[in-house]
Amino acid sequence: MRAYISADIEGVAGITNSPQLTPTGWEFQSARKWMTGEVVAAAEALHEAGVEEVVVADGHGTGQNILIDEVPDYMRVVRSWPRPLLQMQGVEDGPYEVVVFIGHHTSSLSPEGLLSHTYHGGCYRDIRINGESNSETGFNAMLAAHFGIKTIFSSGDESYIDHVKDLNSDIETVVTKKTYGLAAINTLKPAVARKLIKDGVARAFAGRDAISLMSLPSEFRVELEFKNRIQADMWNYLPWVERTGAASIGATLQTMEQVMKFISFGMFYQPKDRPQLA
Repeated sequence: MRAYISADIEGVAGITNSPQLTPTGWEFQSARKWMTGEVVAAAEALHEAGVEEVVVADGHGTGQNILIDEVPDYMRVVRSWPRPLLQMQGVEDGPYEVVVFIGHHTSSLSPEGLLSHTYHGGCYRDIRINGESNSETGFNAMLAAHFGIKTIFSSGDESYIDHVKDLNSDIETVVTKKTYGLAAINTLKPAVARKLIKDGVARAFAGRDAISLMSLPSEFRVELEFKNRIQADMWNYLPWVERTGAASIGATLQTMEQVMKFISFGMFYQPKDRPQLA
């Protein structure tokens, strides 16, 4: 058996503010260690249950946060960008028994939750499918379902976990911290979070047959709302893209794999400078 982990950092125990999230920031090296520890805890639970290979996608920032010398030999790590399926790259190389999310967070429009954004806080104000705003977790779980794989577990702050339960109440969860707004927390010690995650993933895997596969619509009307209007200006050059607002565009796609590639392209093609006006 094989299993897949999608890992982010904002939902990891101990993470609370932006300087921890980038290589030049204060406490980043500790943050990497805490993220790696939670990923390894999940992988250990899967391996002890009979999973022979675990693939993890490093889904934060540079995509090179997980300390690969500290992961077990049965793990493979997807690193760096750009990549078409973002935080789920490698899931297309199945089959996988299950998908697990570690360290994820709420969406850009969430009034609660820590460090909330959707894929790229500097690029997207919102992403909607069939008129409904969603989170990275929602899109990632739908992509897993596209490949016929159940999402069985997720960990993160309390507001994020409430969101996960709204998506699928069957999913096993662990709350790593409580939040006091956008950038303050009451957190578990990382070692305590690792134990809870390992136990939670073990329970989820043992009970995976009772967890439902996320349902998918027959087609996907995708809207990307940017923070920079020039993005929408330039996307509107394409004949199959519709301008839906000052800074938003939309397109109708047939599969979640196409949706993820659409989102990914929007992230990595960003005009750096506005044109000079006469």
